Amino acid sequence: MQSPAVRGAPQWLRGLLSEEFFDSCGAHPGERKNDKNHFCVDCAAALCRHCLPHDASHGVLQIWKYASCFVVRVDDLKLFDCNGIQSHTLSDHEVVFLNERTARKRSASVENPCAACARPLPSGHDYCSLFCKVKHLGESDQGLRRALRVNRRSAAAAGGGGGGEDPAVAEASQSGKRRASSSESGRSCGGTLRKRSRKQPAPARSPSC
Repeated sequence: MQSPAVRGAPQWLRGLLSEEFFDSCGAHPGERKNDKNHFCVDCAAALCRHCLPHDASHGVLQIWKYASCFVVRVDDLKLFDCNGIQSHTLSDHEVVFLNERTARKRSASVENPCAACARPLPSGHDYCSLFCKVKHLGESDQGLRRALRVNRRSAAAAGGGGGGEDPAVAEASQSGKRRASSSESGRSCGGTLRKRSRKQPAPARSPSC
């Protein structure tokens, strides 16, 4: 069960932190290598390799495993500020853990504990995972607004470059627009849908001279 602080996060972030990745994909049960190791930010849904290619306008993250835990590349997580989260190197890419880690002994007396779970951390880091940063900021006065990001072009178009709009609201609004665009084009997380074309009346023939 997620904490109230995490339940106040945007839908895509809640889904990312609660999904059980690398389970078999229910949409492709008979396919080989059908592990759900992708996540659509706009649909807040886990995808397998057979669900791809996905809608080009949707943000899709690839999920990896490191030390038997789910991780995501920092460069791919464009809607959230990962500063302060302890990162690790996987195949020459910087990654962060999605969920709170429980393997090591915790103590509030350590020199640099995680701000959310008190797990010992190297100096220069505040959180051991994405979950811990979301939880800690969600319980603070400023909330998650200071860590959530929106697409700069979309924010400039919506607020004229000045605005002060809540990033969580702006991100949700932008996701809604993308879903609408996806529905119109007929592609979604559930697969490709073909819209029935209405038969167009034949153009009237001009009278002969």
